[in-house]
Amino acid sequence: MGEGWHNNHHAFQSSARQGFRWWEIDSTYYILRALSWLGLVWDLKTPPERVLRNEQRLGARVIARAAEQLVAHYNSERIALAIASGLNGPELTALREKLLRSHHRTNELMAALHLPHMPSRDEFLADASTMFARSPSLDEIVDQAHQLLLASVRMRLAVSHP
Repeated sequence: MGEGWHNNHHAFQSSARQGFRWWEIDSTYYILRALSWLGLVWDLKTPPERVLRNEQRLGARVIARAAEQLVAHYNSERIALAIASGLNGPELTALREKLLRSHHRTNELMAALHLPHMPSRDEFLADASTMFARSPSLDEIVDQAHQLLLASVRMRLAVSHP
């Protein structure tokens, strides 16, 4: 009865309508509309145009969950093991110190050391574009996911090779 479009509820919770688009059949909404014509129901809220165009900002928790979902596509343990196995003891120690001092430059440091491929922000963006609906919050999701991966690799390098 419209609950098949429950994901739309998360975009605009106060909407009586779950099917936002013409092809999303929502019989509950049609019944509520009929009841409103009879005066039995009133003040039915529908999503504003910006929501229908998917231009609303996402909440911080939604962005965090989406970033975690995106970073799950990358195996930080495998990346950390590849980095650790590609370096000798003193090189790894130097890398760990550099990473702790400058986490904003992690990708540049990895490239300078000729380490295995570390996914770039652009790669994250490409994956996010296929995983998630178009949203103005996509850049925030990508940035947070990229930072999560870098932090995870950094942590695994620090823990696995003291």
